[in-house]
Amino acid sequence: MLSENIKKALGPLGLEKVAPGDYAKTGYHLEVAAAPNQMPAVAQVMRDQGCFLESLTALHFREHFTLVYHFAHYEELCRTVVKAVLPLGQQAPTISHIYPGANWYEREVYDLFGIRFTGHPDLRRILLPFEADFHPLLKQFEEEAEKSETKADA
Repeated sequence: MLSENIKKALGPLGLEKVAPGDYAKTGYHLEVAAAPNQMPAVAQVMRDQGCFLESLTALHFREHFTLVYHFAHYEELCRTVVKAVLPLGQQAPTISHIYPGANWYEREVYDLFGIRFTGHPDLRRILLPFEADFHPLLKQFEEEAEKSETKADA
C-alpha cells in the first residue's frame, strides 16, 4: 500500500509526526507534521513516491502560520497532508525546484499572507496588483484591532 511506502520513506527524516489519517473523516490517508526547513526533503520523498502536489495554502494564527501542503497520487488513491508551523516573520524554503507547480502556489501564499519562500525564482504578486501594500488573508487579531481603533481615535 502506498501510504505505508510513504511512511517508511519519510521515517529517516525525523519528522514530528507521520501518522495514518482517517480518510472517511478527513480525506487523508496520511497526516504529517514537519518543520518548515524539512519541506524540501519531504517534497523530494513525495515526488520519489510518484505523488504530485495538489495544493499549498496557509493558515494565520495569533503566534504563527501553518503551511498546509496536500499531496496525492494519480494511480493509487492516497492523499497526504503535510503541515509545517512557521513562526511569524520567518521565511520558508521553496519546493519549486522539486515541484515546478509550487512556483504559483508559493506566489499565491506570498500574495495573500505575505509569507516569503527563500530560494523562490520569482516571488512576486500573482493575484493582486503589484503595487498592493497589504495581504488580504492576514487576520487582524483583537490586540491589533484595539491599536488601530486607538490610533483612529487620536
